[in-house]
Order: sequence, then structure tokens, then C-alpha cells
Amino acid sequence: MPNQLNVKHASVKYGRQTVVDDVSFELQRGVIGCLLGPSGCGKTSLLRAIAGFEPLAKGEILLHGRCVSRPGETMAPEKRRVGMVFQDFALYPHLNIEDNIAFGLRGQSQAQRRERVKSLLALVGLSGTQKKYPHQLSGGQQQRVALVRAMAPQPDILLLDEPFSGLDVELREQLAREVRDILKREEVTAILVTHDQLEAFALADAIGVLGEGRLRQWDNGYSLYHRPNDRFVADFIGQGAMIPGKVTQDGDIQSALGKIHGEFVKQPTAGERVELLIRPDDVVHDDESNFKLRIVDKVFQGAEYLYTLALEDGTELLCLVQSHHDHDVGEMIGIRLYVDHVVAFPAVAD
Repeated sequence: MPNQLNVKHASVKYGRQTVVDDVSFELQRGVIGCLLGPSGCGKTSLLRAIAGFEPLAKGEILLHGRCVSRPGETMAPEKRRVGMVFQDFALYPHLNIEDNIAFGLRGQSQAQRRERVKSLLALVGLSGTQKKYPHQLSGGQQQRVALVRAMAPQPDILLLDEPFSGLDVELREQLAREVRDILKREEVTAILVTHDQLEAFALADAIGVLGEGRLRQWDNGYSLYHRPNDRFVADFIGQGAMIPGKVTQDGDIQSALGKIHGEFVKQPTAGERVELLIRPDDVVHDDESNFKLRIVDKVFQGAEYLYTLALEDGTELLCLVQSHHDHDVGEMIGIRLYVDHVVAFPAVAD
């Protein structure tokens, strides 16, 4: 059975500028993917190419085994069986909710259309809103309507373009989890574009991190955080600090934090100078430890404090500590390292 989506060596250009460069990935039926990256990385251009709004300069895109894009050939968006959910919801303000959702249901009887709308509204917890208008619903409710309107014709793939960007942070994460549940129940194949990694983690099965038009890593959220392919992914996903070190003859890393050993994501060579990625959760607060660092900043996050700690050479580390451990800036606290996945990159030349 073919994948629902195959992107093979796809490149997109605007004039002479390449905005998507040789990107390849695939999605199987029922899998939710995500294109994640900062503004200007090419993720929206790639999504538009999948939808049929942008031509390819190189490569090809296949939907359900059928080529829909290659250089010089671009199948029209309306022929691709693709559903789109936009940033601004794009609901028709003059149509009620039932008519908005039923807008794309062609070739069905009125009774069939009405039943499809009813079942979709029940799926997203909006039963009884058929005769309301978009302005009578909250932002989160409007987003659910936009989602099921795109799902109504049962497209081969659903594309979501920063769909939660207009909502507040707490609602975005909640809605991302709800949308995931809805898509999984309906076995919908989907791909999300976002710059927000928490949205990506909450919704997607597989995440592609894009930087400067290139796909840096296609993986699950756990691996992106603990096993980043390169510095770009390590910097973009989560928080952390780079600590200089040198690889010993026995394969450990000697650093200002002492000797680091564990499972290397990529094994460096003996004698190599490296920079070691230390995440906040690698640094454990331990009152019994003789290794102490000074607190230079603290941020209260409810259940935890995020402490910034300074090494003697001025390098700073982040440390997550349960918030009942309330220490003052300037105070020395004991720490120990718990580094499970050792991520080290070759040192950048001065």
C-alpha cells in the first residue's frame, strides 16, 4: 500500500532564491506529521507546494502513489483531494456553521450532507451549533469548525498552516491535543506547519525540523530533543548550553563539569575538542554534592524554578529545580549531572 504522501528531493524557488532545498520525507496513512522551524525556513512554501499552490523547481510530490507535482507539471489544488486549515480559520461569515461545513460536500443529497455535518460537530463537541454563525463562537470553537470543514469531504491528506497562531498559548496547546485526538479517531493523515515546538510535540507523530530551507532532521519529539542531528536542531529544540570539552583516550569527555561518560549519540574521536550539549534536565540539584555553582538568574515556572548557574569560566548552565527549593540569586547550590544521551559536536574554530 503506497504512502499517503511522498516528498522526494523537493526544491522550491522564488526567482533565483531557493527557499526549499532538496527535502525528502514520507507519511503513511493515519500519521500526523509536522514541519517545524523558525520564520523564513521554508516550511510554509513546502506546505503550499504539497497543496498545489507553488510549483517545484526540482523533485516530485506524490499523494497516495500518484505524482501531483514535478518541474513543469503541477496538478491543480482542487484535484488533489487535499484539505486545508488556515491561520485565520477562513470561515464564511455570512454562512451558518452547517453551511460552512457542508460547503465542500458536493454530489451528496441534502440529507447526507446534514448527517455528515451533524456527526462532525458531535466529534468536536459542538453539537447543536448548526444554525449559529462564526461570530457567535469563540476562537477555539471556530478553529474546530474550520478543522471539520476541511475534513468533511474526507481528503487524502489534511494540511494545517499555523492553525493555532491566533489563539492564546494555553488554548493553543489544549486545542493541539484535542485536534490530535480527533484526527486519530478519524484516521486522518495530516501535516502541520508551525514554529511552536510545544504544538508540534502535542500534535505530531513525526516532526521535520527545517532550517534555511533544508530538512535537518525527521524524527519523533523525543529523539529531536535527546538525539539532535546537528547544532541547528540542538539549538532550536528545547533549551541548553554548550560546554567545551576534550575527548579522552577512554572515550569520555573531560570538561569543567568533570568527566562525562554515557551513551554517545555520535561517538567523537580521542583527542578531539568538542562542545557538549547540556540540557536543564541533565543538571540535578543535590544539596549533598560538593560540586557547587552560583545562581546568576532564576525564573519561577510554577512547579519548577529555572535556575541559571555560572561555571568559573563564565559559561552558564540551566537547571530545573522543584519550586519548593527556593534559592536566592548569588547563592551557591550543589549539583550533579545525570546525562543519559551524550550529545557532542566538533568545537567551532575561533
